[in-house]
Amino acid sequence: MSPEQSAGAFTNAGRPALAETFAVAGRFVCVEAADADAARPFRRFFAGWHFARVEAAVRPRPDAVIRVHASAPPHAPADLETFETAGGGLCRTDGRTYIFERDGSAVRADGGRSGVDVWIGEGTASREGSALARVVFEATMVALRRCGLFELHAAGVVEPLSGGGFLVAGPSGSGKSTLATQLASAGWRYLSDDALLLRDAGGLVEACALRRDFAVTEQTVAAGVLGGFEGLLTEPMPFDPLKRRFKPRDVFPEGFAESCAPRAIFFPVITEEASSRARRLTQPETMRALLRMCPWACYDKPSAAAHLALLALLARQAEGFELSAGRDLFGDGAYSSEYLRGLAQGESV
Repeated sequence: MSPEQSAGAFTNAGRPALAETFAVAGRFVCVEAADADAARPFRRFFAGWHFARVEAAVRPRPDAVIRVHASAPPHAPADLETFETAGGGLCRTDGRTYIFERDGSAVRADGGRSGVDVWIGEGTASREGSALARVVFEATMVALRRCGLFELHAAGVVEPLSGGGFLVAGPSGSGKSTLATQLASAGWRYLSDDALLLRDAGGLVEACALRRDFAVTEQTVAAGVLGGFEGLLTEPMPFDPLKRRFKPRDVFPEGFAESCAPRAIFFPVITEEASSRARRLTQPETMRALLRMCPWACYDKPSAAAHLALLALLARQAEGFELSAGRDLFGDGAYSSEYLRGLAQGESV
């Protein structure tokens, strides 16, 4: 059975056995599934994100639909171009149709349509926790890109004096979670320590919280930034077993912010130097740094124009900084607060 036939059989066979709608960052996402088992991975991981289930009797019209199929992935057409994605997955595309394959599961998106089809593999590798997390994340981010929400691998905090949003963008191991935790402990409001959604709010870029929990290393815990709340740490993250999670609202109960307007973006690289150094980026340099963090802005053609336009708007709106983060920036929330605030104010670069 072809992907088109399989998707059609699902959507044309009447109402799905299960359909749930979730609100996120001003959009509505509906998950349709053949049964509760098929929907369970999405329920589980959505609970860890700022997705709110819509309980109203009359549900709003969804901006995106994720259809979860209780069957093995169909074979992809042979004439699609194939390239490897981060983490060992494959993307097959002709510029309009996109099929993402990893761990025996597949995600398919056709052009700019708001519907995304997901097949979760039946093998052990497909059902392992980190594999399920990846396919849910992949499918959801594809769907969100098609309704104007774009993921950024970054921490988001709000500077308390100006109310401006500060983003710390970088790959795993660049210090995002540590800095976000330190700044929250120093009285800054927080969105997330690792994952944000960007949206256009009438010509202004807003960053919205995505992941609920913070994930920190043992070194961050040892620095004392949790202030005696170490007992709240839970199990390691599926994507990163070297980190442990905690619920920031338990530690910083008044600190959560749903969104912010970014004023500064820091791109950190951890060094072994005693002192930190920073360089203010030009607008083109900031744009290039954002593109390195957002490869799907170029690869996912149906959403690329809107994605690139939003990143360009962000590069104009927020000052970018290349940050060589030394030992002085970690372990002291008050110092990191003053250092980053000073950079944004142009006091020390």
